[in-house]
Amino acid sequence: MSILAKRSLIKEDKSNIITLGQIAKEMKKKDPEIVNATIGMLYDEDGKLLTFKSVDKALLSLNADEKYAYASTPGSKDYHEALKKWVFREKYDEFKDISSVMATPGGTGALSNTIANYLNDGDNVLVPNYMWGNYKQVAYENNVGFETYNLFNEDGRFDLKDVKEKMLKLKETQKRVLIIVNDPCQNPTGFIMNDSEWEGLIDIIQELSMDNTPIILLHDMAYIDYDYRGFEATRKNIYRYKDLNPSAISIMAFSGSKTMALYGIRIGAQICVSSNKDNLYDFDRANKFSSRSKWSNSTQLGMNLISKVVLNDEFRKSFEEELETSRNMLRDRAFAFIEESKKVGLKTLPFECGFFITIPCDNPTKAYEYLVNKKIHIIPMGNVLRVTISAISLRECKMLPKFIKEAIDNI
Repeated sequence: MSILAKRSLIKEDKSNIITLGQIAKEMKKKDPEIVNATIGMLYDEDGKLLTFKSVDKALLSLNADEKYAYASTPGSKDYHEALKKWVFREKYDEFKDISSVMATPGGTGALSNTIANYLNDGDNVLVPNYMWGNYKQVAYENNVGFETYNLFNEDGRFDLKDVKEKMLKLKETQKRVLIIVNDPCQNPTGFIMNDSEWEGLIDIIQELSMDNTPIILLHDMAYIDYDYRGFEATRKNIYRYKDLNPSAISIMAFSGSKTMALYGIRIGAQICVSSNKDNLYDFDRANKFSSRSKWSNSTQLGMNLISKVVLNDEFRKSFEEELETSRNMLRDRAFAFIEESKKVGLKTLPFECGFFITIPCDNPTKAYEYLVNKKIHIIPMGNVLRVTISAISLRECKMLPKFIKEAIDNI
């Protein structure tokens, strides 16, 4: 008989990403020929974890207090200012007074806080059918379930029709809607919503919130800074948030861990936008309470490192140049993988940029086992295979499609 609480009896982390990634990592130590396309971190062409020189220089400039002292639960004023300037950029002055920031341990902390504070026990969060699997665990941990919407319609574009139908259903049953949209560079597909799709989504939110129904858009923007289109294109749709109805808000889950390749430091934030001051007040007090009860405060080192890079003109300019180089490297890998996939007849889900490319597969586990025997490690997920192009070289991106096609054809 287990002494766990009833709701904890079924708890088991069934995500295989970290487990399979660790297996691949250990095998590669013994055999350098192993291709490890599992874990979502960015590696250079020599197979070394990519770091930004500008971030390393900023780290050296921090004193002991800036690195090791306790931080405040919401994060420092400098951190809040830095994130607003980084996310809103030339529109900073328009957004600084209609937005609020809460520091969190990575983007995951931002997701957890938002689900905990904007859904009631037993409600469902609306998530895409192709998703980062941890959304479901975060939901369960916060006493809510989930419903899925179709990410793609028949034309391979964002399925606004299904999104609206699912939002209407949840509005009817639970009198509020929280929808997660992971864009751009969606995990695991690499899909990007276009401007008309964003406009359509905002129109749906405005329509459904017109009668004061709470509608919460949780924008998972973990990979926003690796979109090859650059800052202007990726921020354009964020600027729509300032016109949302008073009963609708957007909360962005920002991952400094991803943007600055600080994966192990675990630093992120919730960034809320609302022209309704009451919404911002509620956001601050509820999420501060949750943060204090879950992790007390976020890493001082991470917050000050991001603040230093963003608020120092020299560091920021250098970092933005390095970031562009990294985007171009990712784009070259993606182009090589997609072109080779077309040559060998390997079907992929709609992809435009990002860390991952996803391949439909009827038996991912069998395909995974076949590929391991070929010294190739990728991630089997549901009815797809996920390839992490951020972790492998351009040469390996050109090589993999042929072997993955063979694996699918031989299972």
